[in-house]
Amino acid sequence: MPQQEKLKEIDNFEIEIKIPIEDPERIMKSLLTRGFQKYQRVIEEDMYYNSEYHDVRKCDEALRIRKTRDLLTGKTRAQINFKGKKIDQISMSRREYETGIEDPDCMEKILGAIGFTRAAGVKKTRNYLQRGEMTACLDQVENLGNFLELEVIVGKENLRERYLSQMREILQELGLSMDNTVRASYLSMLMGKEENIKERNDHGEKNCGDISGSGLSCG
Repeated sequence: MPQQEKLKEIDNFEIEIKIPIEDPERIMKSLLTRGFQKYQRVIEEDMYYNSEYHDVRKCDEALRIRKTRDLLTGKTRAQINFKGKKIDQISMSRREYETGIEDPDCMEKILGAIGFTRAAGVKKTRNYLQRGEMTACLDQVENLGNFLELEVIVGKENLRERYLSQMREILQELGLSMDNTVRASYLSMLMGKEENIKERNDHGEKNCGDISGSGLSCG
């Protein structure tokens, strides 16, 4: 079998939506009453990587190492993950590849040896819930807030509309709307927040400089 056909057979597509929420406890209760079951509560620490030879961010891709600690058992694990470009304008659906790794520090050295260095990190507490093929994640992201993610991993991209329709119905049952979902990753949101803070600080310094000779205080 040609190599290209072999690769097509192992493609995974992540069908995902993400929405900010204000009351995670209410959302949790609503999901449980609708047949979702809790199965894990974890802390996930993601480190993202980029390279001057292949700008992952500009390509709308993601390359990360994730370290996970189960808050119930104390067990830890790690994995490396690559996410391709988003494939529509309404969700975060994209091709995804991931595999477990025994030594994340060694993997980081491997990435560094081929030109990929640390870009930024994201840390969150995540509650996993499951109903059939659908995974619900209630996330508390450091310096960002609370979010709900709905996700399904499928082998064929043409199943996307079917599962997006199911996700839309779930949001409606929870009193939420597809119109309020976001397509930016947590990393992009955090980096955007940091850039906005830097711009405000730079603007403040400029204003202070403008009035420095007037005897007025910048407080």
